[in-house]
Order: sequence, then C-alpha cells, then structure tokens
Amino acid sequence: MTWYPRNKYCWDFWFAWEGQTLHVFYLQASQLMCAYNAERRHGLASVGHAVLTDFGWKEIDSDKPVLEKREGDFWDNLAIWTGSIIQEDNLYYLFYTARRREDLLVETPHERRLPQNIGVATSKDLRNWTRTPATLKKPVIPNPGIKSEFDGSNWRDPHVIKDDIDGKYYAFICARPRESAADVGGVIAFATSSNLSDWQDEPYKILYQSDQFYLMEVPQVFWRKTNDGKYWRFYLLFGPHWSPFFISKVPIGVTYYVCSQPIEDRSKVSYDRIPWENEPANILCKNFYVGKFVNPETETYPAFFGFRKQDEGGHFVGGISDPQWATFADDGTISLSDFKPN
Repeated sequence: MTWYPRNKYCWDFWFAWEGQTLHVFYLQASQLMCAYNAERRHGLASVGHAVLTDFGWKEIDSDKPVLEKREGDFWDNLAIWTGSIIQEDNLYYLFYTARRREDLLVETPHERRLPQNIGVATSKDLRNWTRTPATLKKPVIPNPGIKSEFDGSNWRDPHVIKDDIDGKYYAFICARPRESAADVGGVIAFATSSNLSDWQDEPYKILYQSDQFYLMEVPQVFWRKTNDGKYWRFYLLFGPHWSPFFISKVPIGVTYYVCSQPIEDRSKVSYDRIPWENEPANILCKNFYVGKFVNPETETYPAFFGFRKQDEGGHFVGGISDPQWATFADDGTISLSDFKPN
C-alpha cells in the first residue's frame, strides 16, 4: 500500500543509508498551502524525510523540512526540487535543484520557465543539514545558460555517484539541447568533480540523448555485473516527460530504462561514449513514475519504489509505493515482481 506523509503532497524521492537503516528524502508540499490544488506544489516544494522501520515508513520531524527555500535575494529562494545524496568521509552531501524568483524567464517549446540550478548541503547525521559556503553564494553546478548548447532553463534532478575506476564524482543532470525538436531531444548531461565541492566549468558532456522524449526526469544510473560475472552493463532509469502541447507518445506516469551493451573493461569506456543497446527505451514499470532501485549495484534482486503520478480521473496521487523486486536477464532487460524471488 502506498505511503503518504500526512496532509502533504509527496512526489520525487531519493534514498540514503545510515548503517542498516534506509532513509528516504522526498519533495513535499502542504496540501493546505496549495489550497488542495496539487498543481501548485511545484512552487511550494521543500524536502521531507522518513526512515524505513519494521512497520513501514516513519516520517522524521514532520513540521520541519530537511531543506527549504531561503528567504531573500538568493539563487535558491523559490522552492527546492529533486536531488540525491552521497556519503564521503563520514559526511553526507545532498545535491538539490532550486530556482531564483527574480531571474528572467527562458522561452522553451514547453513554456516560459525560470532557469534551474544545482546546490549542495551537508550533514553528519542525515537529519540536520547546512548549505556549504560555496552554495550560500551561488550554485555549485550552475545552469550553463542560453548561450550554451543547452536551453538555459532545464538543469535539474542531479544524481551523484563516485566512479570506482577513476575515483571522480559524476553529477548526472536532466537537461535539453538548445537546438532540438519541440517534442523530443531530452538529454542526461553530466559534470565532474574530484572532491564534491569544486565542479568542472562547462562545457558539460552528454551521457544520453533521447529521440523519444521531450525530457527525462529524475535519473538514476548504476553499473551492474552480468549474471555470468564476465561483463558490466551500465543502466539509466528515468521518468519520461513531454510537452502537453504535443501528442503524448507514451503512457503518463511510467518509469523507463536503457542499458549498455556488455562491457568487459569499464576503464576503457567514458560516460560520454557508453555503447548503448540500439533499441528504444524500455518500460520498466507502467504503474509508477520516476522509480528508483535500492542497491542495484550489489543486490541480486534489488527493491524498486515509485509513486503514482495520477489516478484514472487525471488527478495527482503521489506517495511512495510498496516495493517490487527486480530480476535482471542475461540480455540486460529488467522485470519486476510483487514478490521477492527465492
């Protein structure tokens, strides 16, 4: 049964481990502050927090967001959007998306939008978070702007990993090319860092570009050994998004994935040269949006969670689903089951 924090809309989420305890962080907005109109949640979003117990998810400090907008003339003074958490040297880093209310709107095929930027906060206990000194002044991974190859607006949902081979950190980011068809072309770009604090200046590189979707939202990436243990595959999960002004090409509220061809030596493959399987993206789950796995690199059958984007009447639902369990086939495809295989 889907879990909902009380009196709140809840949608995009990401995980972190504290020892053996699984934490979830999610976008939330007060239903009352939204006047019970879920479409208003985007401008009122902050970050909520819960832990998984034997009895299900338990919300932490329900009246105190983990992270929320700053009041005043700051780059992140209009809502907090999706991010991810990575741990390094007993410190947790929460990368997040935000906007500045006073920025000029950017024209896109979808709408006129404020530019999105990326900052970071840190914590020793996953409960008390402080923005880094650099983020207090400006974004740590700034939007490259309309003079770049990207559209100057979409620059969000950072998913940060550490690469085991080169030791660098990679932030995978939802974006769109400036020169692209109006209903396709979304990309997952990436930036690199050696220390989680100092990130490369542009130009940023591209992991994957879609010929199916206007945008790919809330990415998750991971490396996984093939079942015979001889090769690696690289996976990308995402939620598809398209402009409402064009005919929908896929069902609303589903999760997709793509995977690489088998790779024998990871050290010889850079992220902008991943040899993707030559096929359209695959639907992983038809019922839940922007789903994520827990420990997909190491678990034989990793758990998968998502949220319902809308009901049969087109109304927003949200929440966090019960887990499903994934099986990875020899050809790289993934299937989900309501019961964990033995």
